[in-house]
Amino acid sequence: MKKRSTIGLVAIACAFALPQCKKASDAAPEPATGTSARSVTSLLFDGAASQGSANVWKDINIEGSGTVTTINDETSTLCWKFLKPSGSHRTEGHGAKNYQAQDGDEIYIGWTSKLYMPSTLQTDAVFQWKSYPTGTTANHPIMLRTKNGKLDLQYFDINHVAYVPWSVTLSTSSWLRFVLRMKLSYSASTGYIELWYNGTKQTFSNGSQRYYCRTMDADYCDPKWGVYGGDEAQVTNIVKGIRIGTSYADVAQ
Repeated sequence: MKKRSTIGLVAIACAFALPQCKKASDAAPEPATGTSARSVTSLLFDGAASQGSANVWKDINIEGSGTVTTINDETSTLCWKFLKPSGSHRTEGHGAKNYQAQDGDEIYIGWTSKLYMPSTLQTDAVFQWKSYPTGTTANHPIMLRTKNGKLDLQYFDINHVAYVPWSVTLSTSSWLRFVLRMKLSYSASTGYIELWYNGTKQTFSNGSQRYYCRTMDADYCDPKWGVYGGDEAQVTNIVKGIRIGTSYADVAQ
């Protein structure tokens, strides 16, 4: 009689325990020690020179005798080297291979650049957010160019009228760090840009750290790095850390 009672008690205990065991096994597992949410990246494109030209550029655009090669910096990081000789018009890399930004996206583009050039030389661009097919309306909604010792961020509206919402004294032969945030839109009241320069968020000519503008044009837009214009002198643009992501942390320079 005592043995039968013991068996009954064990059976009852198991009946109560089994649902609890199942609930525990169905629960989400605890993260491993030391892991964090940043282990799941939102990086959309890695344009590092170590990825290789075939994995980074959709095309190389050279007008003249320029070259796009790679070079190690002082920390042995492989960088892109865009050389535009005097008398040549363009040496650019057209990115981003296997990635296409879409209307409505919010993206961050980060890169670090060093320019070797006469500080007063005027160029058309050392970075472009370029529309394709080319030649339509704005053509290149966002550009960085040099002029009169300044580095200017230009915005081109639908009528190809240029505005300069941000400008800074140009520093040559030194590393310059950029993060450009864009809300992509064909509407000038919906699209916007934000800019971090050397790690500091910038204030635009409108007194705000956000500048509303039309950030999409033609069928689509792509980023370009290198040198465009400034034909009368040699310009070298060393670029590293190219990344596109959905957060500042993805691309921070």
